[in-house]
Amino acid sequence: MKVEELLKKPSRVSLRNRQLLLAHLLKLKPSEIYLISDMEVSKEVEDEYLKSLSLLEEGYPLQYLLGEWDFYGRTFKVEEGVLIPRSETEILVEKVLERIPFDEERIGFEIGVGTGCISITLLLERSKLIMYGDDIQDKAIELARTNAKIHKVENRFILKKGNMFEPVEGMVFDFVVSNPPYIPESEWEKLPRGVRLEGRVSLIGGKYGYEFYERFGKNIERFLKEGGFFALEIGHDQGKVLKELFLKEGFSVEIFKDYNGQDRVMVGWKL
Repeated sequence: MKVEELLKKPSRVSLRNRQLLLAHLLKLKPSEIYLISDMEVSKEVEDEYLKSLSLLEEGYPLQYLLGEWDFYGRTFKVEEGVLIPRSETEILVEKVLERIPFDEERIGFEIGVGTGCISITLLLERSKLIMYGDDIQDKAIELARTNAKIHKVENRFILKKGNMFEPVEGMVFDFVVSNPPYIPESEWEKLPRGVRLEGRVSLIGGKYGYEFYERFGKNIERFLKEGGFFALEIGHDQGKVLKELFLKEGFSVEIFKDYNGQDRVMVGWKL
């Protein structure tokens, strides 16, 4: 069967995702698919494509089938059970970068590194930056380490296993960043199957969804240098409650919205 015929087979999967899938199986760039529409595809690739297409129609994430996904213009390895990089999180990176000078040394810390895409992007954009990062999952630590090596920043990315601030007790940083789990427990069963494959640990933030931020707010001050800041991704409906929470802890915060006009990032500093 030809490339064009495969792509025209009826499917609920978007044409773009079908192209990405077939390009991956043919070891081509997605843009090259258009140049080989008349090429005959081997039976092996055809069978794998149709099998994978069925998985996509059942809700399995394309990112896990590809084994990689783009974030901030770069490609990162991804694995089932670890949070998939999303474009909304690029806003979090941008807000941190706005506060880090190009030509000055800084030390940052990321809680819950996942694929490592946040810290690695910051390191690639700021050559004098050093990042510490932790995660409670061995799989995430190894995946972040792999991505750091791919992007050649492993010497400036110190990874530790542990929960929140435990692995860096006694240290202070210029900033702390995190995209923590913030979905309420009651929402778990309502999430699409493909999203649930990213893992309960990566997504569920407790009964109310903002338990992480409560613990973070009570501990962050002793881990920040004077004049330091923190930047956190938040749920679309959490801006008001989290702003009040951090004000009570003595912080000034600013909420930034995503591309859909919903609360997405909070940046804070000591009053």
